[in-house]
Amino acid sequence: MKAWLAPAAMALALAACAGPDVAASDAAIARFHAAIDADDIAAIDAMLTRSTRALRPGNATARAFRNLPRRHGRYLGGSAASITQDGPRTRIIWHARYAKGPVTELYVLAQEDGVLKLDSYSDDWRG
Repeated sequence: MKAWLAPAAMALALAACAGPDVAASDAAIARFHAAIDADDIAAIDAMLTRSTRALRPGNATARAFRNLPRRHGRYLGGSAASITQDGPRTRIIWHARYAKGPVTELYVLAQEDGVLKLDSYSDDWRG
């Protein structure tokens, strides 16, 4: 019994130290911006965690993201300035380029149903 305990503990420790999945985080942000550009409310809603969707009834939380293109213009690209993991949540500071200028975005992603989903977002993050 004790023979398997040390390897199992080591595997758990290594998994905990693995850090954020940068590729999956970048892909989640790319899908988010593509859905906003397409005004695809159903896709945006599917990207939100249950707790974030519950903030407003129906698809109202997802519909609130329609304001992004109005405020900033079309999304032109971006990259992660920093990415950290705090337990089940991944926090990303994203330097975005929009038609109306640069925007620093803050994303908090969480694993839900085996997929990274948007738990929190700010397009006016100042640190």
